[in-house]
Amino acid sequence: MTLSIAAAFVVGAALAVSGAVLQSVLRNPLAEPYILGIVGGSALFSALAVKFGLVAFAAWVLPASSFLGACFSLALLLVVAWFASRARDANGSDAQMRSNFSTVVIAGFVVGGFTGSLDWLVLSYCPPEEFTRLTKWLYGSLSEVGPAALAAGIAVLALVMAVLCLFRRELNVMELGHDEAECLGVDTRTAMIVAIGAVSLATAVSVSLAGAVGFVGLVVPHFVRRVFGPRMERLLPFSALFGGVFLVIAQAVAATLLPNVGVGVICAIFGGPFILYLLASRHSGEGRDI
Repeated sequence: MTLSIAAAFVVGAALAVSGAVLQSVLRNPLAEPYILGIVGGSALFSALAVKFGLVAFAAWVLPASSFLGACFSLALLLVVAWFASRARDANGSDAQMRSNFSTVVIAGFVVGGFTGSLDWLVLSYCPPEEFTRLTKWLYGSLSEVGPAALAAGIAVLALVMAVLCLFRRELNVMELGHDEAECLGVDTRTAMIVAIGAVSLATAVSVSLAGAVGFVGLVVPHFVRRVFGPRMERLLPFSALFGGVFLVIAQAVAATLLPNVGVGVICAIFGGPFILYLLASRHSGEGRDI
């Protein structure tokens, strides 16, 4: 029980920090690992590793597979964003349209649906016992977390937090927009690579520990921004804290009231209406359009 609580805190912190960073660098309030399909890609590669028995070779295979899946999804998103940017340039779109990352979010929905379909394709070839176990894991399960996996997750999360804190100034300035950040002397390409790498690692940790858990990276950063402000000095640690607490509570609800329901389902129950609220209000805490 103690392991599952600690794992829930680590997973919630990783997802919330990832959402905060993605919303800042993409300047879109809907950006978070689950919606962008990063969790889906990570879960797909993890399911493949489990299906083909690769996890039996070494303990690092599952988190490595999760990381590769996250990178796969992010690579698809970046390719889509690059082609969209070229198309807008060719059509003579204005600077505001070129700097708008809504296309990335829309592409994320598509990537998430695509990888989710492949997840079920993998599951269709599994025997009944393995099918049940993988299905439960894909909906968010913390019941099989071991001490070694938890220790590795804590170490990776600490590394991600340290790197992001070192780049907090660049991430703060990128809130203004990439053109403005470059005018202020920020190497936006390096900052984006660091942000994407950190998000990939954090997402890999969350998926390897708990499976596909969504919406934590959407709900928590918005709450933290409204209460503590958007600066990374406060946004990163408070997102980690409240993200961990949020998932611990969701895990407690799932274990107490709905023992047969994954923690990812509980998070989706809270996150779905929150997305509708954001779409209806048409703005985030900083007034950015969706």
